[in-house]
Amino acid sequence: MNQNVKHVFIVNPAAGKGEKQAGLCEQIDFVCQKMDVDYEIHTTTCCGETTEYVRSCCLQHPDTELRFYACGGDGTVSETVNGAYGFANAAVGVIPVGTGNDLVRNFEGNEAFLDVAAQLEGEVTELDLLQYNGKLCTNMVNIGFDCEVVKQTAKLKRSKLIPGGMAYIAGLVITLIRKPGVKARVSVDGGEEQQRRMLLTAVANGSWCGGGFHSTPLALLDDGVMDVLLIKNVTRIRFLTLVKLYKTGTFIDNKKARKVIDYVKCERIRYSFDATQSICVDGEIDEVDELEISVARNALRFVLPRGVHYKPEAKVLPAGVY
Repeated sequence: MNQNVKHVFIVNPAAGKGEKQAGLCEQIDFVCQKMDVDYEIHTTTCCGETTEYVRSCCLQHPDTELRFYACGGDGTVSETVNGAYGFANAAVGVIPVGTGNDLVRNFEGNEAFLDVAAQLEGEVTELDLLQYNGKLCTNMVNIGFDCEVVKQTAKLKRSKLIPGGMAYIAGLVITLIRKPGVKARVSVDGGEEQQRRMLLTAVANGSWCGGGFHSTPLALLDDGVMDVLLIKNVTRIRFLTLVKLYKTGTFIDNKKARKVIDYVKCERIRYSFDATQSICVDGEIDEVDELEISVARNALRFVLPRGVHYKPEAKVLPAGVY
């Protein structure tokens, strides 16, 4: 283990209803003191504060190897990454104590992400990021149905009557009743714009969203391309027949599903909307009029805890998939 490293734990007290944070801070103190490492714990105070805090740390310690551990959900990870981006001495790790924790689902042995000692003994690897409208996305951008589900889920998470793990399912049901969609002109890799009327569209770096939906099963975090899902604005009944296939990622091999689902691998995509559109970026809501997303290759220095592996087999689109 490199002793010339400063370890900074970014703890989001609101993530996952705050059920694990107190015990986590005690564990961090105990392990870091036992292993005699330079560390600090920073508790976030509001949305957006993490990015500025991480950036200020990088500016204050330009000659120190910094490792920032995002202790929260995917939104906390995203804010940490946006702060550390561009600093060659900064790496980002994840201690997943949020609700969805979809980024870590991409890795084998991901239970070690919760092991502080394994984090301190981790190795740094390089992963891709998505750039959108001057900002960064770590895992996925969702637009349309999925985005509205996240809005509903955020409301339901605040209820003590609904377990955190069930909030997404409940949000999905409510959104299905309302069935919002999205209209946009879409251009892939600089090609001609196509008018699209969709139930949802997702642009992915990783494979998972929504607390365990394997929505982009061919996506890789280090392949230099992003995976785009465009689902036609089907009826509620048709959508219900697709939900299981969508959740498990098996739609990619289902001929009926592929009639209404386009799956694209590309380096850049642009959406033009007729009005301001809500988008969900790593579980957090943003508002845009236009949206351009591109791949930032090897842009993230990521901490792989001891025992965690990311060596997936290369994945290709089945014949006939656009």
